[in-house]
Amino acid sequence: MWRVAVYAQETPGRRGRDRLDRQVTRLATGVARRPGWWHVATYAFDAGWRPGLSRLLADAPGRFDIVAVDGYRRISADRHERDAIFAHLKAVGVATALLRPSAARQLVTVATEVALIDLIDGAMR
Repeated sequence: MWRVAVYAQETPGRRGRDRLDRQVTRLATGVARRPGWWHVATYAFDAGWRPGLSRLLADAPGRFDIVAVDGYRRISADRHERDAIFAHLKAVGVATALLRPSAARQLVTVATEVALIDLIDGAMR
């Protein structure tokens, strides 16, 4: 059984707790779908304030085996900082897994949003 931590960060300029909560939910669902993966921790924060990353790095040795993210830039937008973080995780025996929604799921989300906009627009006329 692999112990998995999910790591979420809201993108600058797209702030909103509901977006962050959806990202965490997507990651936790992705972990739950993988046989042998066990979700043991969640680290999340709004952009610009990163205590979640510090806690993740401090907890990494021994608490979990894999960190699941939906994009490597969630760890850090700075490539050098990101490389140093990945090197630290690897040194303490923690792998990083990229879990993104499938293209089909993204298409369904966009189609649903467009239909909702059309529905609202039609109701306002």
